[in-house]
Amino acid sequence: MRRFLPFSRRSIGVRNRATWSTIVIHCLQQFHENDLFTSAAAVSYFGWLTLFPVLLLLLVISNRTVEGSEILTQIIEIFPGSGEFLHETIHSLSNLGMGVITSCAVIVLWAGTWVFSVIERALNRIWGTKPRTFLHGRARSLGMIGLVGLLLALSVVVTSVLVALQSRARRLPLRVLLRLRLLAMIGSAFWQILFSLVSIFITVTLFVLVYRFLPNTRVTLRDALPGALVAGLLWETAKYGFAWSLQYFHYDEIYGPVGAVVALLTWGYVSSLILLAGAQLTAVFHREHPTEET
Repeated sequence: MRRFLPFSRRSIGVRNRATWSTIVIHCLQQFHENDLFTSAAAVSYFGWLTLFPVLLLLLVISNRTVEGSEILTQIIEIFPGSGEFLHETIHSLSNLGMGVITSCAVIVLWAGTWVFSVIERALNRIWGTKPRTFLHGRARSLGMIGLVGLLLALSVVVTSVLVALQSRARRLPLRVLLRLRLLAMIGSAFWQILFSLVSIFITVTLFVLVYRFLPNTRVTLRDALPGALVAGLLWETAKYGFAWSLQYFHYDEIYGPVGAVVALLTWGYVSSLILLAGAQLTAVFHREHPTEET
């Protein structure tokens, strides 16, 4: 028996074997109809409230490792145009007492649940399903915070291992480096590619978790993976494109001392748009290739 679809294909005009251009057009149409631009703004706002407490907690955790500073630097680099601002702000608050750490944890839980609550409501509109009850929705949001926390912990561990390997490789004897001609030719680009691959994997995994578990309907891994892959690659590309474009907008001259804050908020909004665009693509893809059940 074919599983229930909350809307028909005809209602959105997607036919069998639709071309990529048709899929993209209908994604854009549904994106506008579902008012995802407003949802992205709400996600970026609550994400902004969550950002600094999360980074402070990561600073506390990373300071317990030898490569802690380099790990935090790698994480901050995902915010183009605001890296220096974040680095200076976080390290100026590095001496944290237990009370501040507790406050950070409370803010992360409160604002974090709102982040996932807004995303959940947007995904329910995308899939045409009813929202969960308040308690059920908050419980699901807390669960997502836990999953994201585990994903961040995995990211810290993997980054720590890569940083340690990179540091050890730099200390290899010259005669050994000469034998490893390929590594010597690639140089730092090898490690940059490796860090980028890890970043893409973490990003795609995060998107898969959001697309699969937040909507109030059954979404399989087969449904969630294509949209997550597209959104993950688009996000990584947008990160470099956004950093490149900042030099032409003169945001520091326009906004003065708060220019880095504006860049950070703008990047948060762009990231939220990409996240929701991937969710919309997931739904349209499912309508075109529905999962069959017996």
